[in-house]
Amino acid sequence: MTFKSSLLVAFSAITLTAAIAEAYIVPGRGPAPIPRPDVGPEFPFPGQDDFGNGSGRLDQRIIYVGRRVSNETLELRQLAGIGESYRGYEVESVEVEINRSGPRAEISLLTDGRVDETSYSPQGSILLRPRYRATIGEDIRTLQLLVRGNADIASIRISLREGDRIGRPDRPGRPDRGIDVPLHVSRRMYGNDRLDLSQYLDAQRYRGYRIQQIVIEATPAYNTALIDVLINGFNQDQTLQVDRYNTRQTVVPQNAVIGYGADSIVLYTRGDLDIHRVTLRLSAR
Repeated sequence: MTFKSSLLVAFSAITLTAAIAEAYIVPGRGPAPIPRPDVGPEFPFPGQDDFGNGSGRLDQRIIYVGRRVSNETLELRQLAGIGESYRGYEVESVEVEINRSGPRAEISLLTDGRVDETSYSPQGSILLRPRYRATIGEDIRTLQLLVRGNADIASIRISLREGDRIGRPDRPGRPDRGIDVPLHVSRRMYGNDRLDLSQYLDAQRYRGYRIQQIVIEATPAYNTALIDVLINGFNQDQTLQVDRYNTRQTVVPQNAVIGYGADSIVLYTRGDLDIHRVTLRLSAR
């Protein structure tokens, strides 16, 4: 063997040894595992209510599904690990990330077997909210996602707000502080339109509570829009003007008690606008 050949063999051996070492240090990925439901981490952070008061932390629980769901009911509390430690937390929303769904697919959020909100032929990210207050262990015990048809679900994110221990209608405390009841309204209003807020409020639960404030969050489709708030047919305060600088309006009703003269709460609008949210601040009489 010549000297040149000896050098070539030695160089090839060194190169092969380095490649083997590198392959050992950085192993191949191999085949991807089969997706299965998993619970993501908890993301707590402090939150505030619509009036600037601290209202407990917001926890988000994530369920990684990664499969096609066909005509099933998913038990969200069990899948997300929402046990007794979450008693008193309110379900704010359930966000479902969908890769693809069938043309007749329906996805509904259920609380105690009651349908709260439904999305038809959903694609991408959809947000489902309880129709009424949904406090774990107090208002509701089961939280489910009903899938009719086929839907490829990537993940489900559940947002839970820690309840205020003071001023709750079912807890002793300081009722004069007030409680905030969000009405999960999201609707486009056209021209001279009407929106009955009573259908979003569990009147039996809050019977006897006085309405201190009605906070409306809305944006006009064009320059400005007008809103009148009527309780049992009587106009409350002056006409509200919504524009790009005034997207949040507050009405202070006079002597409006739920179940005792405040059974109907209606918004009359003039001009196209999007109503994003309405919140009632209530207090005990």
